[in-house]
Amino acid sequence: MYTSIAEASSKKIMESYLFKSDDVPYFPFKLIKHNEKWGISHPFEDKIYEINDSSYWILRLCDGYRTWYEITIELYKHLKLNYPETRKKAELFIREITSEGLIWWRERRMEWVKIPGPLAVLWDLTAQCNLKCKHCVVNSDSHKLKNIPLAKCKHLINQMHDAGVKQLILSGGEPLMRKDFFSIANYATRKGFKLQVATNATMIDESVAKKLANINASTQVSLDAFTPEIHDEFRNNKGSWARTIRGINLLRKENVNVITACVVTNLNIHEIPELYRLASSLRVNAFRIMPFVPYGRGNTSRDLEVDPSQMRDLTKELKSIYKDVGLELVPMEFECTLTEPPEIKPDPLHVQRIGCDGAVAYCTITADGEVLPCNYFYGVEADNVNDNDFGTIWMNSRILNYFRSLRTDDIKGFCQRCDYFNVCRGSCIAANFAHGDIFQSNCHCWLVNKK
Repeated sequence: MYTSIAEASSKKIMESYLFKSDDVPYFPFKLIKHNEKWGISHPFEDKIYEINDSSYWILRLCDGYRTWYEITIELYKHLKLNYPETRKKAELFIREITSEGLIWWRERRMEWVKIPGPLAVLWDLTAQCNLKCKHCVVNSDSHKLKNIPLAKCKHLINQMHDAGVKQLILSGGEPLMRKDFFSIANYATRKGFKLQVATNATMIDESVAKKLANINASTQVSLDAFTPEIHDEFRNNKGSWARTIRGINLLRKENVNVITACVVTNLNIHEIPELYRLASSLRVNAFRIMPFVPYGRGNTSRDLEVDPSQMRDLTKELKSIYKDVGLELVPMEFECTLTEPPEIKPDPLHVQRIGCDGAVAYCTITADGEVLPCNYFYGVEADNVNDNDFGTIWMNSRILNYFRSLRTDDIKGFCQRCDYFNVCRGSCIAANFAHGDIFQSNCHCWLVNKK
């Protein structure tokens, strides 16, 4: 579906400027050419915004480094109109794009930060999957055949090794869908990488379990319900629960380390305590709950997202039964707020980095080779390992450096007044992104959303 931005911007000329001259806009998305026209692919809606050449250049100038004043001066020189008219016309367009969540605004320029290589890389080996899960960030299914060829995979492993990466998390899609999976995994092992495989475990048989044990790989297995029918509904595949349980048992028989990971939704939240007990009976090594983030295929199932207060109650319950169950709980989002706040209160003059360690200690490589802070940002303009060396991308990627330069004073609203802000740093930026504003106070936090 195409929408004309020109139509949206044919409103009354604004009487005053919307943005401050020193504000810095960043347009992070891809601009695509279609039928000799430019378009913006909206990340959350099934439509493409059609734009003219002038709008294209405005967005290209919104690079996270130029101030709004510098952008309008460049436009003024290019368009040869008087400056007030140039700025007003530009703001009519940019206001509409901003209202759609397609421009990120800050009060400082992005920084180019020199840092060591990442400790870990989550690598989507394929976009192909034997399931079709309702929450899938990358819309994986059995028909998506995007793969980096084996020879290039080995070359990329060499590049990541040279960049200082220590751990590879092999994901997808379903990574075991690749027939050359163990060629890749064995090569990475010989290079000294610690391996974790993120899998739905439905393809685990005795042979696969033994091979994973032989390369000392650990696994994270998706298990979303105590009741088979609920898991199968969420994964859109009848019988997948039984195959996953069988896979877990085969992995544990070979002493492969298993973390079971559960995405919390309105389908399964009521039975996760029982799922925790089931995981313990399967002798797995740890249990993890993850929030549902409505991105990718999940954007069409936003009704699955639970209220933050429900996540708080679930977190409390899991902590309360931990002593009886005994299975390790991987730290849960905003768990810190269930204890007394730290004695050291947030200092408004002390500015630190925002969010998680994405783009700082780890990153994602997608099935088609793009390097992202995490895979929830699939669709932004990013560098690709098919075009450049991984180490060069890690140091010079605009999107990665933009995330490295984000600071706690970029967050708006409640977080700035919260006693826990120095601890969580606003937590998951991706969740905010999926809700249209990366700089809002965190949409998943039960303190922000306290009723």
